[in-house]
Amino acid sequence: AKDINTRQTVVIKQFQFAQAMGTWRDYDAIHQEIKVLQRLNHSSIPRYLNSFDTSTGFCLVQEYKNAPSLAEFGYLNPEDIRQIAVQCLEILVYLQWQQPYIIHRDIKPENILLSQDKKVYLVDFGLAKLGEGEIASTIAKGTFGFMPPEQIHKRQLTKGTDLYSLGATLICLLTGTESINIGDLIDDNERIQFKSKLPKLSSAFVELLERMVERKLDKRFENALAALKALNSTKIYNIDNNVANVANVANVGKTVRFSPKLVKISTISLLTICVPILGLYQVNKHRQKQALVIRLQKTKACINCDLSGANLKGLFIENVNLQNANLKGANLSGAQLKGANLSFAKLQKSQLKGADLSGANLQKANLEDSNLYYANLIDANLENANLQGANLESASSKYVNLGNANLKNADLSRAGLNNAYLENANLQGATLRKTKLDKANLENSNLQGAKLRGADLKNANLKNANLKNANLQNVDVSIKEYSRTSLWKANLENSNLQGAKLRGADLKNANLKNADLTNADFSGTDLKGANLDSAKTIGANFEYSRR
Repeated sequence: AKDINTRQTVVIKQFQFAQAMGTWRDYDAIHQEIKVLQRLNHSSIPRYLNSFDTSTGFCLVQEYKNAPSLAEFGYLNPEDIRQIAVQCLEILVYLQWQQPYIIHRDIKPENILLSQDKKVYLVDFGLAKLGEGEIASTIAKGTFGFMPPEQIHKRQLTKGTDLYSLGATLICLLTGTESINIGDLIDDNERIQFKSKLPKLSSAFVELLERMVERKLDKRFENALAALKALNSTKIYNIDNNVANVANVANVGKTVRFSPKLVKISTISLLTICVPILGLYQVNKHRQKQALVIRLQKTKACINCDLSGANLKGLFIENVNLQNANLKGANLSGAQLKGANLSFAKLQKSQLKGADLSGANLQKANLEDSNLYYANLIDANLENANLQGANLESASSKYVNLGNANLKNADLSRAGLNNAYLENANLQGATLRKTKLDKANLENSNLQGAKLRGADLKNANLKNANLKNANLQNVDVSIKEYSRTSLWKANLENSNLQGAKLRGADLKNANLKNADLTNADFSGTDLKGANLDSAKTIGANFEYSRR
């Protein structure tokens, strides 16, 4: 919902006590919950905004966060999950510092939100407990599988209670277990068994999780702060000492002399030696890239470096300098690259889904076949960049500079290209269905064979553009705010303009030969000198147009 006064997007939580199966017994408890929420001031807890009565119950209005729950998020790597754990524990530390302290009582993947920039939010305090008294009450007092024994059996709750629920949540994320299937991990003694499913994680990290979901309270962490300190000093992965020692072999790089007898080594023996060396080379190469990633995070620079295939997913590296870097096939999904310098970078087939590239410099970068779905490209510079075959669906590209860029066969469906600069760009065969190109500059661009069905081209400049064989069915280029779309001298030969809205457009000297203008609206357009030879004009509206 949206606040009509502030235009702020909000969430309305509705309680229908007067409906069938409803009850008014929780009414006072919810008001107590509101009083507590009003006291909370943490960036990871959506703020209480308002509340009001309805004919059937009550509504609670809270701040809206544009973030899906962990239950909806899909795959997360262990390092991502570790960062989620850190943020959740920081929230619990804050709650446990309140007087009296607050126990959430319903921590699970569905109640933890994760934004695109990996910010965590804890929601739904409907079952929370304030010190010795309840904040709110409902029929269920938690979610089975995520509740510790003391909560199930209605014993005294402590600051360690929420740690069990958080531990169970982390185990579900790490093992890929959905909340409804957490019972698959619980044995006959009601213990969560997961160790065998996480062989790559360090024993120390596994032990930390085991301590969080320990059934006995006295063996669990005493509070969130103790768990957070332990987590911050625990490594998530095992270090293979054998591989590490091999890397320190003496005489590496020195000249080796072979005796004549050793030259007669058999093929089998040679393979026996070469295969481990090859494996060692691959391990070293992987480690080199890991070292580069660490350096990148520390220095915010890695010019000309080779990060091909590297996993940089979700990294916060704003204003980083990656000029001329090799990032072919790299995973940069959700990475924070605002203001980054990626000029001349090699990003072919890279994953940039949901990445923040606002204000970034990608001049002459090679992004062929890259995935930029839902990426933020506002104010980015992609002049002369190669985006052939790239996926830019739903990308935010307002004010982006794509002058002279190669976007041949690229998918720009539903992308926001308002006020974008696309002069001389190659959009041949590109898909621009329902793309917002309001006030975009497409002068001299090549849109031959492009699919523009349902695109918004209001006030766009398409002077001298080549739209031969393009599909502009239901496209909207109508007049807006006292300016007009310029299609002066545009080549629209053989193009499909069925149902297109071209009210007030400037089509002087445009070539519409053999174009399909069925049911198109040309009212008020300037068609002086336009070529309409053999054009299909059945049902077209030319009222007030100048020809």
